[in-house]
Amino acid sequence: MRVVKVCHTCERILGEIELDDLTSAESDSIMDIVGNISYTLCPSCLNEMETESRNVFH
Repeated sequence: MRVVKVCHTCERILGEIELDDLTSAESDSIMDIVGNISYTLCPSCLNEMETESRNVFH
C-alpha cells in the first residue's frame, strides 16, 4: 500500500512511500501516519524551525 508524504507545516506534498518501507530500520522517526497520509516536515520547514531562535512552537 502506498502512503502519501505531506509536510505538517506547509502542507506541500513530498511524495509517496510504500507502507513496507515505514517498518524498516531507516524509517523517519518524526513521521505521523493518519490513514494513508504520512505527515512529516519538508527540508525547508525543518531548516526554518532549527534556525529561527525567537520562534516558539507548541
